[in-house]
Amino acid sequence: MKKVVLLVAFGLLLAGCQTDADIRPATYDELALGTGHWEWDATAYMGGRRTPATEGYSRQLTFGADHQLLLRRSGQPDLRVPYELSVGLLPCGTGSATFPIVTYATDEQKLPNSDRRTYAVTEQNGRQLLSITGEAACADAGGFETYHWVAN
Repeated sequence: MKKVVLLVAFGLLLAGCQTDADIRPATYDELALGTGHWEWDATAYMGGRRTPATEGYSRQLTFGADHQLLLRRSGQPDLRVPYELSVGLLPCGTGSATFPIVTYATDEQKLPNSDRRTYAVTEQNGRQLLSITGEAACADAGGFETYHWVAN
């Protein structure tokens, strides 16, 4: 249970470190900037952690300027879905704090997550990192996804 609380706190902390002044307008799409993709590092759930090594495949996200998300598995196209950026509230007792939100549906069985997710792009040791947290992660219905940027 302690691990669960720490995972939820970490996910909300990543998204919550931003103030309203730090959140860019919905028309600014930092997920689709540059030529490259987000390479999956791990997805953590209250029941465990999954990685490319545990699942046997890599996973890449490419957010297109046309608001289409291309999801690849081991470099092969797997799914193309529309995505939407917004700023909003979360259902887990965060009060009136708003968070950047990305919404897309994948209906993945092996790596399920909420369709509505908070996100944060940060830099650590010279690498751009993307953290995505399903809005229902606090209720054991979402995951904490981490990616790093790979430029083409």
